[in-house]
Amino acid sequence: MIKILQFGEGNFLRAFAEDYINKANEKDIINSEVTICQPRKNTRIINLLNEQNCEYNVYKRGRLHGEVIDETVNIKCVKRCIDTVGQYELLKNEFNATDIVISNTTEAGIVFDENDKICNSPDVSFPAKITALMYGRYRINNKPILFLPVELIENNANELKKCILKYAQLWSLEEDFVRYVDSCSFCNNLVDRIVSGHNDADSDKCSVNCEPYASWIIEADDLCKQIFPLSSLEGIEFAKDVTPYRTRKVRILNGAHTMSVLAAHLCGFSIVRDMMQDELFCAYITKGLEEVKSTLPLDKTELDSYAASVLDRFNNPFIDHRLLDIALNSVSKFKARCLDTILDYTKINCEAPNILCFGLAALIEFYLNSGVANDSSEVIDFFTSLKGQSNEVIVNNVIKYYNIDSQIIYNKVLEHYNRITDKGILSAVREAVYE
Repeated sequence: MIKILQFGEGNFLRAFAEDYINKANEKDIINSEVTICQPRKNTRIINLLNEQNCEYNVYKRGRLHGEVIDETVNIKCVKRCIDTVGQYELLKNEFNATDIVISNTTEAGIVFDENDKICNSPDVSFPAKITALMYGRYRINNKPILFLPVELIENNANELKKCILKYAQLWSLEEDFVRYVDSCSFCNNLVDRIVSGHNDADSDKCSVNCEPYASWIIEADDLCKQIFPLSSLEGIEFAKDVTPYRTRKVRILNGAHTMSVLAAHLCGFSIVRDMMQDELFCAYITKGLEEVKSTLPLDKTELDSYAASVLDRFNNPFIDHRLLDIALNSVSKFKARCLDTILDYTKINCEAPNILCFGLAALIEFYLNSGVANDSSEVIDFFTSLKGQSNEVIVNNVIKYYNIDSQIIYNKVLEHYNRITDKGILSAVREAVYE
């Protein structure tokens, strides 16, 4: 029996990790059980789970491989829930017996706080709590643990281990404990699934709605491959480095959103699905994704498959994903999601990417004239200062704002922005797609 201790009772893990573990149990890939504890003091969800004998439903609704999926999965792999604070002694016993620790404590969860003291556990940060629990285990059972933190930060497992080692030093723990920490497996990983949450009208108080698509990329070492051999399940992949996959997700999934939603809003669309069902915008996004894929050092078949899954996800008939929700803070999003693609494409091809540069031109128009741009006061003030200037001055200032030093990119963005202001956004999109 593989024992899994999960720090995180939220919708995402219960619709993601438990779904995979449940399926692996059913297929006899592993024989495992999950214990859930909440990272913080709020016990509402674990109390509800305990009232239902830790069983609940996951509703998978959306498109996958071009087909509409509407599936209900009954999760049975969770055996118990423990109150991290009120049942700390029970938690310590559970930790001493566990094989795998999975966590999702949000991006702010894996942080080092020099004010944490081992004697204050469990009322300390998550990494400090783990350090205290590991120290207790080390003293009675030095069997290595596999850590799979899914917090959405780069090198999530490495960062957790760094924090643990800092606490070991801060608390003057013996060198043998440090060696024990080094013997454990900390596997960086990248997760992806849209989880839309709980339907309050459902009599199942712990049910979760999500899309059918899921991806779990794990930098699996020998221990991971031995006790968590789930790579045969669709969506799980063991990789030497998750970095290319993170880049793939940011540039393809997030980048496709950012390069399209502002133009789509300006053309009168309100939700992603309506944008995707428009022939012109579907062609716009498809061509934009071809530009993105050409900059990524991954297998073409794999990239094509991932891009196709993104288009399926955008066309989900069960989720009304508002364009203006995605448009929040688009200036910084464009930098994080699209800028490197533009620069790489230009360097590789000695020409600027057509659709991605149109996306930047549409961003300028959105921030100057839509009246609904939602961003920091600094960004809003910057675009306000550009109003009334010539197109050349406006585009030049935006290019400089992004620290782009390329006449080729400037010329392409200006070309598109001139079309937007001269002919209107819809005609400009059509010319960008079919020129």
